[in-house]
Amino acid sequence: MNSSNNLLVLGVTGQVGKLVARNLRRSGANFSVGTRRKANLKELADQFGASRFINLDDPRTFDEALKNITSIFLITGYTVDMLVQSKSLIDAAKRNGVNHIVHLGAFTRDHDAYATVFAWHQMIEAYLRASGVAWTNLHPNMFMQSFLSVWSIKGGVYNAYTSKPIGFTALEDLAEAAAVILMEGPEKHNGKDYWFSADVLTPHQVAETLTAATGRKFTAAVRKAEGFQNHAVQPGSAFERAYAKGGFELFEQVEDGRMAYIGRVIDDTKQLLGREPLLLRDWAKLHANELLEAAGS
Repeated sequence: MNSSNNLLVLGVTGQVGKLVARNLRRSGANFSVGTRRKANLKELADQFGASRFINLDDPRTFDEALKNITSIFLITGYTVDMLVQSKSLIDAAKRNGVNHIVHLGAFTRDHDAYATVFAWHQMIEAYLRASGVAWTNLHPNMFMQSFLSVWSIKGGVYNAYTSKPIGFTALEDLAEAAAVILMEGPEKHNGKDYWFSADVLTPHQVAETLTAATGRKFTAAVRKAEGFQNHAVQPGSAFERAYAKGGFELFEQVEDGRMAYIGRVIDDTKQLLGREPLLLRDWAKLHANELLEAAGS
């Protein structure tokens, strides 16, 4: 770990950023967490050690937030605003002498992806590569944590939106790897793309795995891709309609073969962490109680 690092982690009110920050805290890294809510600054500082005010929708807040920062963990919200947010922050990072940006992207293998959210991430990555700031892109496949969403396994029924195999990764692996990359810095990770897709399963294999891990019977229901949009725009959802449309496009293109690569094992966890990644059977045992709660009666 480079002791001169001064890291900034975004998105700590969400699952990914929070786990990255927890890994950094356990490792004794020098870092701050960013928040757009001034009322949360003290609470987050108490939890993680230091916090900074930054509003991704207001680039005027960037210069102060990036003062003396060496590296950024870049994660944005689930809206089309992620494009201007990322572009503006990358510009500010270069202006303020930030050395390294670690960007959380999507599982995009080729530059022929047209599913909305995947294309958005590829545009951000292209701009980041051309910025002159050292970069690392993380490409996770489907997070296993998605099974903890109530609409995903309610009633013990796993609602899948494609019949084809899908690759999964544990958020724990991605977050630990991101923390290591941030601490080791651009000397080791500049210009690198890392992939996280450790376990490939069909919907029925998912149900069998959850059953074995929890002792509760799970079944799989394969629904049409359009159904994802209906679920994703329910009241209280974090997804805007354009993002939900991207999910529909993803599942549709996996089903018809255009994005068949989603069903591949391509994983850099062992390279980064020196251990094997969690498979769904391992992850489900760790989260058995949460899975049972999400499934309900």
